[in-house]
Amino acid sequence: MEERVQIIIVLCFVVVFILTVLYTVYLAKKRREAFALLASKMGFSYTEEDQGFCGRFKHLKIFSRGHSQRAFNVLVGEKNNIKVEIADYYYTTGSGKNKSVTQQTVCVITDPELSLPHFFLRRELSILDFLGKMFGGQDINFPEDNAFSGAFVLQGIVENETRELFNKDIRGAFMRFAATNSQAEGLGHFLVFHRSVTLEPEQIPGLLKDTFDIYHAFKNDLHNEF
Repeated sequence: MEERVQIIIVLCFVVVFILTVLYTVYLAKKRREAFALLASKMGFSYTEEDQGFCGRFKHLKIFSRGHSQRAFNVLVGEKNNIKVEIADYYYTTGSGKNKSVTQQTVCVITDPELSLPHFFLRRELSILDFLGKMFGGQDINFPEDNAFSGAFVLQGIVENETRELFNKDIRGAFMRFAATNSQAEGLGHFLVFHRSVTLEPEQIPGLLKDTFDIYHAFKNDLHNEF
């Protein structure tokens, strides 16, 4: 009797596992279809997986974390004659039992007229970042802007260039993201933005708008210099 109960339990686990896998496959298929439809509506091209995506941006911090980086559901097109690439970006940290996969929907703008010094910006995590600073972690602060400095960790390869880039107007443009887990990075012709989560297709236009809001802040600031 006990043996029969054990067999039934094992079979139940097997059935649940198979159903879970099938449901995951189904959701992935529906997501691909939704992204393909969205690409058509936006006038963008759609690729189920772009193996060259990560390589094109490997010089950026956001795309150099972990290992086994991959990009799925990739949308490529133009908005106002500016190249845009949107993708579900995956990377892995650790291995074995400590393996963890992070996934987030990212938006990348490429504009040859941009010439950004490197910056990386994310939400400040009070306790972790306090400890990080004690061990030499970089966080560029502005004594005249405590609200911005308290909300974000700002880093850059050349600190003086990053500090000069983040003037009052640029800091103000980012403050609307102060209560979110959004991250942004720029270098040269490239600007990247994401919300640290995987977005639903209907949320993509919002991500695109946020990225272009930041882009326009930098572009307007560049024009004001002349």
